[in-house]
Amino acid sequence: MSAGTPAPSAGQPPASSLSETTCDSHADSPSRGRERGGEPRLRVAARVACTEAEGPGRRFAVWVQGCDLRCPGCCNPELFARDGGESLAVASLADELRVARDVHAITGLTVLGGEPSEQAEAVAALCRAARALGLGTLVFTGRTHAELQAMPEARALLDAADTLVDGRFDARRREPPDGRRWIGSTNQQIVHLTPRHADPALWRGRDHVELQIDAAGRLTAHGAPDLLRRVLKSMS
Repeated sequence: MSAGTPAPSAGQPPASSLSETTCDSHADSPSRGRERGGEPRLRVAARVACTEAEGPGRRFAVWVQGCDLRCPGCCNPELFARDGGESLAVASLADELRVARDVHAITGLTVLGGEPSEQAEAVAALCRAARALGLGTLVFTGRTHAELQAMPEARALLDAADTLVDGRFDARRREPPDGRRWIGSTNQQIVHLTPRHADPALWRGRDHVELQIDAAGRLTAHGAPDLLRRVLKSMS
C-alpha cells in the first residue's frame, strides 16, 4: 500500500522502507475483469488524472476495488470489498491516459488499491496501454514479488510493470518520515523490473498530500495517509 487517498487518498484513493532490487465482472476470481466480448475491464474505486503524490514525476493514479489481504491498519479499508467502485473498460482508461499525457504531461501510471494482483489480467492490460503511450508503470501490491512469480495469472502483470512496491502493510513497522517516499512500512520492498524508476534519488524526500478541486467544485485529497488525516482534520 502506498501512502494516499483521493478523498477517498499515497496510498489512499481521491493515503512503502524497502531494500531495493533491480531486475533486467467483479464477483469472479483474481482473473475477473473480462466482459463477454473478451475486452478486459477493471473494477476501479477512484482515479486521478494528474498527481505528484503517488510516485515519481507526474502520474495518472488508479485505485482498484477489492482486496482479500485486508492488512490490519490499512489506510483504505473501504476498498476491501469487491462489489464497490465501478467496472471500467481498460480501453476507456487507456483513452484517459492518452488525454492526461497530452494535457497534463504525465510521465507514468500508478496502480494501487485495493489489491492490483486480484485483477492481474486487467491491470496488466492497462500497464501495457500505458507503456504504448511511453509512460512508466508502478504497481503497489500487498503480495511479494516471489508470491506474484508463483501466480500464473500475475506473470503478464510482472511483464508489464516497471516497478513494484510489494509486501503486506505492517502498521507496527511504519516507514519513518525521513525514509523512502510513498512507502507504507519498512518491510515492503521496491522491486525494479526495469531501470525506469531505479534511480534511488527518485525515492528520497518527504511525502506530501494534494488537494484538487474539479470544475464542478468537488474536492479530492490524496497523498501520505497520516499527513492527509492531519490536513483533513485541520479543515473540519
